[in-house]
Amino acid sequence: MKRHWGWVLGVLAVTAGAEEFEPARVRLGDGAQFQPVMALEYGYDDNLLHTGADTLDSQYLRLIPELQFVWGRRISHIKAGYTLDAASYFDSSDDNYVDHQVDLIGHHEFTARHRIDATYEFLKGHQARGTGIAEFEQTDKPVEFTDHDVDAAYEFGAQSARMQLGVNLGYYQRTYDNFRERSQYRDYDSFHYGATFKWRVGTRTKLLLDLSDSDINYDRVEPGQISRDSNVTRGLVGVIWEATAKSEGRAAFGIEDKRFVDKGREDFTGFAWDVAFTWRPTTYSTLELVSARESKDPFTSGDYVEESSYELNWEHYWLERWATDIQLSYVDKDYTGDDREDEITKIRLGVIYEFRRWMKLEPFYSYWDNSSTREDPELNYDKNQFGILITLAL
Repeated sequence: MKRHWGWVLGVLAVTAGAEEFEPARVRLGDGAQFQPVMALEYGYDDNLLHTGADTLDSQYLRLIPELQFVWGRRISHIKAGYTLDAASYFDSSDDNYVDHQVDLIGHHEFTARHRIDATYEFLKGHQARGTGIAEFEQTDKPVEFTDHDVDAAYEFGAQSARMQLGVNLGYYQRTYDNFRERSQYRDYDSFHYGATFKWRVGTRTKLLLDLSDSDINYDRVEPGQISRDSNVTRGLVGVIWEATAKSEGRAAFGIEDKRFVDKGREDFTGFAWDVAFTWRPTTYSTLELVSARESKDPFTSGDYVEESSYELNWEHYWLERWATDIQLSYVDKDYTGDDREDEITKIRLGVIYEFRRWMKLEPFYSYWDNSSTREDPELNYDKNQFGILITLAL
């Protein structure tokens, strides 16, 4: 659900030179800091419609300013951020979009053994033509939506203690803003809660038990269809490696159970996992692996999707200010309630040049392949994109 972004007020790119890209922080007094970053991307996209037939291509210009604020100190602080993502396509103004994201994070430690965290994310986003709920429809512009995501968590136990126990609860809501004749049946909200138990078994290693439950409710039932409301319960066990100079990560495996309110839909019980691992073999090279398996509600047809995803990112500095960034991802989507299985492969290759402490350049190329057991052109296509990303800071 979330679009994850880092709260790094220091180094945004790992390297070892005096000229490394490191946005400056503006100190506002009384523990407050402000950091603006501006990114500008110019590129070319050869398949704006995400289809294997009647493709549309265009050059584009994308503007991504980001503002970050921090108030307080380590044990008690508030963080706020705003990101604008706006793109203009030279040969297809119908595909232009303007997204807004606002993030709020609060953290407070009452004592070394008691701490709370609260987050709120607002996203005014879009689904590109040919994706999401418009997967099988040729719309005249992107589908727009509004997300609200609220989470709160409490944890008991000092970080150095043998045991920590945490509880959390949250609420998520998605509402589509246009194409309401169809999109009104995809508006939904979710109330979720859970508990985590961590048990230290080594200097930097903990065993993990992660339990969660989500109630998913759709606002309306499409005529001729049955309800998509469901309850999802997950139980994962695994291990956490705390951060060292070389590595950090988490690997948890278990069972997920999805039960629909309407018995006309097929329930799911199956294997689930959540893996995130970072390995730094040297100070100038970083490998990141993220993988997950879970059930998801489909944007279009079917009861649910068993989705297995794998992402690998390798950033390596060959010289003091020169680096390469390679990103690979593979997603397998197995649909139940629809005779269909999709495989999505993405590759992104970038070259990073940290021109100054306040400026870096990144020419890139990306490739997207969407293949399906169904022979529809909307599900079988490829997509090439290349350009240059310029990031500026104070």
